[in-house]
Amino acid sequence: MADGYDEKTINAESLNIDTTLSEISGELKLGETLVLDIGNNYFHQADEIYDTLVMRGYEVRKSFINGRNQIIVSKKA
Repeated sequence: MADGYDEKTINAESLNIDTTLSEISGELKLGETLVLDIGNNYFHQADEIYDTLVMRGYEVRKSFINGRNQIIVSKKA
């Protein structure tokens, strides 16, 4: 990205929520942004992932781009 931050996208539509959260906590470094592509969100996993990440202290935003639900996650300083 142009502002000096690294961005990575993970397709989280079919991933287990616990696996997704474990991957985020293991891979996300300070200054990085991770985009979780949830897709159709049939099982409302976006809300559960969002709530859990907020409670764990991550900076989290929901987005809807090109008909797909996404969660943008970054690590606070």
